Amino acid sequence: MNPANHRLRICLLSIIFLVNNIFSVTHSEEEYGIILPDIGDPASALLSINQEIELGKILVAQVNQRLPVSEDPELRSYLQSLGTRLISGGLNSDFPFYFRLIFDPRINAFAMPGGIVAVNSGLLLLSQSESELASVVAHEISHVSQRHIARRFSRQQKLSVINTIALLGTVLATIYGDEAGQAAGTATLGTFQDASQAYSRAFEQEADRIGMALLINANLDPFGMPRFFERLNAQSQINQSKVPEFLRSHPLTTSRVSDSIARAEQFKGSRYIENTIHFQYAKARTIGISSDPNQLISHYQKILEEEPSNLSYYTYSIGLNRIGRGKQALGALDKVTPNNNERFPIAIARAQALIVDRQIDKAIKTLNELDVLYPQNETVIYYLATALLEDKQPKQALNKLDELANAITGNPSIERLIARAADGAGQPWRSHEALSNYDLMHARFGTAMEHLLIAARQTGIDPHSKARIEAKKNRLREFQKKHK
Repeated sequence: MNPANHRLRICLLSIIFLVNNIFSVTHSEEEYGIILPDIGDPASALLSINQEIELGKILVAQVNQRLPVSEDPELRSYLQSLGTRLISGGLNSDFPFYFRLIFDPRINAFAMPGGIVAVNSGLLLLSQSESELASVVAHEISHVSQRHIARRFSRQQKLSVINTIALLGTVLATIYGDEAGQAAGTATLGTFQDASQAYSRAFEQEADRIGMALLINANLDPFGMPRFFERLNAQSQINQSKVPEFLRSHPLTTSRVSDSIARAEQFKGSRYIENTIHFQYAKARTIGISSDPNQLISHYQKILEEEPSNLSYYTYSIGLNRIGRGKQALGALDKVTPNNNERFPIAIARAQALIVDRQIDKAIKTLNELDVLYPQNETVIYYLATALLEDKQPKQALNKLDELANAITGNPSIERLIARAADGAGQPWRSHEALSNYDLMHARFGTAMEHLLIAARQTGIDPHSKARIEAKKNRLREFQKKHK
């Protein structure tokens, strides 16, 4: 299949998320549905920055709704910190970036309008160093910062919302591998082939160039980019019948590989970071969470017999925790002698095992100690609130979760905890407010409004909470009106 077709379909996926929101809301959530402006209007040569930022806020909720986005606080924090590090290395961008890990074994990553960068777990696991993973994240950041999708809209002004709705079925079929859908998609999209093919290569080259600069400015090894290219090529050779999805959407030409090597060579001899223990533990945690726990336990039992290591004991403990064997997980972690950089993930794993083993007092003690060392840390507060709830202390759990109020985590699991804690603490309005936030994070606007309406009617609600919830209702209504 022509790589340009694949590239175009991935770009169209951004529009599809948007249009599908219009399509589903119009039919099932008419009262509270949110309808976005026609981004294919020929009168608009290019999306404005503010329009794209607004689009990104809505698309990130669509991503949460439709894809298996990780809600694990440690993995989210790791990917967000890596992305922030790359952005801080001199990127001039007006976008608020959202970095998300998708639990999907396929080797892929994608960018969407408004600052969304998503990486599949399969791609993270293929990466052998942080610089390799960072090269992909930097590449996707560059697609967003250079507004490649918005620029594509300006070249394809005939692509209206109506046309996009017509393409919805065929594009989704293509994404999920339906052969008939692929054929239909190729025929339907033929109109756009000639205009997009060369443009796509230019986009990839520009993203590589800027991505390399981001790596260097973040003090990450620039050779991570060509190494990852080589790894993708090797993966293609191993399974020639199935090209990695990343290569389908990001065609890898000989010139791209040679250009990345030439750019990296310019900085040869300088001291850059190739790998970190944080990457290694994020990779181990991804394996532990995304694998079948029983198979993982069996696999790591053999590994630990032959070549025990801190990382192997850590991954093994995650599998044990997942099937409720907290005592065995604690036994595995007792064999770890962590260095300074390993203390945090090992301590969190131990706290999780203590919760699973119902040693709640010890878990709370461990997490309170971590809370002193790492104040307002999302991971620590998440597990501390979980332990407090298990200990029938919902009010204390809610107080801890409130410490994250000024930190925009965007983690739906935090809202679920707040809802549970508020309900136990006798604050049903707070519980429904949190559930509304959870629904908004998943583009369920109708149910989000319903929770706000229920929250506002609760007996005993204090004036401050009443005013806050009424303000949220008004903002949501204004948002709906704006996009009709």
